[in-house]
Amino acid sequence: MFTIPVPLGDRSYNVMMGELGVAAVADALGLALGNTSGVALLVDGALAKLNPRVQELTDALAARFSRVARLDLPAGEACKSFAHLETTCEWLAAQGFDRGASLVAVGGGATSDHAGFAAAIYLRGIAFALVPTTLLAMVDASVGGKTAVDLRAGKNLVGAFYQPKVVLGDVAFLDTLPPRELAAGMAEVVKAGLIADAALFETLEALTGPAHTWSREDLLAAIAAAVTVKVAVVTEDERETGRRAILNFGHTLGHAMETASNYKLLHGEAVGLGMLAALRLGQEQGITPASLFTRTAAVLEKLGLPTDVAAHLHAESIKHVEVDKKRRSENIRFVFVPQPGDAVLQDVPLTTLRDRGPQLFP
Repeated sequence: MFTIPVPLGDRSYNVMMGELGVAAVADALGLALGNTSGVALLVDGALAKLNPRVQELTDALAARFSRVARLDLPAGEACKSFAHLETTCEWLAAQGFDRGASLVAVGGGATSDHAGFAAAIYLRGIAFALVPTTLLAMVDASVGGKTAVDLRAGKNLVGAFYQPKVVLGDVAFLDTLPPRELAAGMAEVVKAGLIADAALFETLEALTGPAHTWSREDLLAAIAAAVTVKVAVVTEDERETGRRAILNFGHTLGHAMETASNYKLLHGEAVGLGMLAALRLGQEQGITPASLFTRTAAVLEKLGLPTDVAAHLHAESIKHVEVDKKRRSENIRFVFVPQPGDAVLQDVPLTTLRDRGPQLFP
């Protein structure tokens, strides 16, 4: 197990991950949430049917808190809509949860995003905690306080910065995670290595096979390294006014490809493709060496992630960049990587993406 503090003044909290066990998770939630008037438990509905640990955690919380009510959300990205957000808020009100109540989310990144945003806006803000159950959520979505839902125009276009009280990742939940989902989470680990931890990237190059074949020790070490990167960046720039933007590496074109695929691409798969596109564009800009593109593609392929950028990066997908959160007038803030462990921010004209994007991978 490892614990990484997120020092943000009165919004500070701990990220705890490892072989925690249901009882330890429930105990830690009890400590973090304190004398709460009730717990609203929001769970990924597909996970609830698949993994008995969800019911075990529900029962453990019911034994520790005076009042627990549970709502199962639509699985995955489907829950990140205003319609489902409204359903959650109406349910919270119907259950009579007041400002002294707390919300606990159990699921992947989409569940974390939905639940965190609901907590941020219900009664103008109630406490919440996260129990991430996918690798993607453990290394990225659960850390840093970004919450959001999607619009038809694009992903994560409405949201808030709102920090949890604690993040508790029990890696036993990963035992029922399909290999494709585990691989998708590894894309964010690769990103962490490329932007801020060269040793992590080199470790990923050295490890053999996809993540579901690794030892628990190697997997936990990779998770800890990625979380450490994110915590360091978030601590320096909580609300993304500067350095935190480097965490968007691969996300600008990645989100565009993800949206254009109607979410048939998993988020991590799209981020992997977006990183390759950014590396190729960086190569054109004279920032990124060609060798880094080759090395990254090899790592992604080994991990079981798609590398066929040409199949997804086209004029229709690039249109989605125009409503990206990082757009500033006719430019978009792009993240480039000159070498592993180093990231730079540079504005790229939208016209460059429209003109050159489809030609990056002829």
